[in-house]
Amino acid sequence: HSAHAAIEIPKNLNDSDRQQALRIIGLGMSQKLLSDPYPLGGYNGFEVGLSLENLPTDDLARLGNKLSTPQQDITYPKLTIGKGVYNNVDLFIEFTPYRLKDELTQFGGLARWGFYQGQLFPFSASLLAHVNSINSSNLLSSRTYGADLMTGVSVGQVSIFGGVGILQSNGTFSGGVNGVTSTNLSQDETVTALHTFVGGNLRLFKVVFAAVQLDRTEVPVISAKLGFRF
Repeated sequence: HSAHAAIEIPKNLNDSDRQQALRIIGLGMSQKLLSDPYPLGGYNGFEVGLSLENLPTDDLARLGNKLSTPQQDITYPKLTIGKGVYNNVDLFIEFTPYRLKDELTQFGGLARWGFYQGQLFPFSASLLAHVNSINSSNLLSSRTYGADLMTGVSVGQVSIFGGVGILQSNGTFSGGVNGVTSTNLSQDETVTALHTFVGGNLRLFKVVFAAVQLDRTEVPVISAKLGFRF
């Protein structure tokens, strides 16, 4: 089950609870490529897409004072705009359209350098560097940084890609009467984790594509995107 809703963060989170919550939310909602593994193609390349990501939150509900009712998985949208800039370097920005009832804001950026494109075999390799920022109901604000090595194979209209990298998330949990910390003071936490992902991209028409991706850090996050690539 999943829902478009605010992320419910339990109260009275101790040190280990806060770190676990940051692994689930901060690392789980990190920036994702969800696109063709080949570069956009220099100055002329352009991409725009809308994606949906599903974040499992069962483990989050068990932290701190626990939630009285199990929380459904959270599904949230992201709008992405990408542009080729120079010599197989692409830049992407993305954000989650703000809805008051969700009380979730998110935006980030990603840079990709396609350092290898096979001439005899349809294989490519890229380096990714990305950052994103999250604010959930003013209870948790985080900034997550990542770097990944991605490889891909393209045959006809289908591309398969995967990668491995490292993520670090820095988060601040609010304290006080309406806060979520066990100390009643705002607390900072930092977590680091190995990041692995695998996905596929399908060209539906000349400029239309659909992509799916599975990311794994603390929890598995499934994403899907529909977009245009020129």
